[in-house]
Amino acid sequence: AVVVPSMKFSGSASIAGTTIPGDNTREIGVITAIPHVYGVFDINDRWKAGIAITVPFGNTVDYAENWPGRYINIKTAALSADINPSIAFKLTDRVSLGAGVSLQYLKLNLSSAIAQFLILGPGTPDGGFLLKADDWALGYNFGILAEPVDGTRIGLTYRSETSHTLKGSLTFSSATSPLLGLASAPASAPLDLPASIGGSITQQVTPDLSLSSDVQFTQWSVFKQVAVQAPPNPTFNFTENYRDSWMISVGGVYRVNDVWTLRAGLGWDESPVTDAFRDTGVPDKDRYMVGLGAGYKFSDMSSLDVGYAHYFAAGHATMNSSINNTDPITGVVLNGRYNNALDYLALTYRIGL
Repeated sequence: AVVVPSMKFSGSASIAGTTIPGDNTREIGVITAIPHVYGVFDINDRWKAGIAITVPFGNTVDYAENWPGRYINIKTAALSADINPSIAFKLTDRVSLGAGVSLQYLKLNLSSAIAQFLILGPGTPDGGFLLKADDWALGYNFGILAEPVDGTRIGLTYRSETSHTLKGSLTFSSATSPLLGLASAPASAPLDLPASIGGSITQQVTPDLSLSSDVQFTQWSVFKQVAVQAPPNPTFNFTENYRDSWMISVGGVYRVNDVWTLRAGLGWDESPVTDAFRDTGVPDKDRYMVGLGAGYKFSDMSSLDVGYAHYFAAGHATMNSSINNTDPITGVVLNGRYNNALDYLALTYRIGL
């Protein structure tokens, strides 16, 4: 899959009432490829084993180094990868159970400029820092798939919370003055990624048409803050205070013939980010989703599917009412809003061996 975001900030930053010059014209969203790989293996008539390698969480925003909010953020990049072996058991002809464990990798990069001129006087060049940290952690998941009556399938899944302790380095640029008392050092940051609960129902309306609906609840309220510790430096706290969120979608699959299949759907995705705590690293807002897709079957053992979705932001994501629009050390204030949208293109090839 390829994610093509469109994210632009319009606004200004100031310090003690004086506007900070800068360039807001840069597209801050980063085009990203997201690989997914799945495998299913027969053990016998009732048991199957599986493996999934996915990217469940990720986000990158990359501002220009001379944008007005550079003292609050220049770049935030978070990436996770999940290796999930699983096993499934066919309890009856109508009920199947599944469970797995996930080995999850998480990487976080943060960078920002430091307004040294506020302390060392006008004309002093900006300093800067770069945080690089990562971690591996374990989680688990399980689910049930039932067909209570012919043509109606119901699924329920649970994926556990994953607790990380990121470890890496906090590095200050060579332009950062030693008079500030900051030093490059090993760094760590605890970070929890949320549990999620999902439910789905699929109804076979005709032999060629099925309709589905999905509901997912994600416990993002565990994500309170990112506290970066790198002694002898002070602790750097990034307040997030995410809320639990819901995602609801509906869609349909129509089999045109033995070769072609068409798909379409729409949905609503609630952002865990609120106006009071939005930050420049995840300038998110609730969104609506519309998607189309098609599949081509080469043979009983091989098929190709393509899908396209567009995500519309439900309004502008504003920084004006967020506590994170003010840098607690320098007092730099960022006001403005984001225009966000996203295009998502996915290509899937399936083969039986």
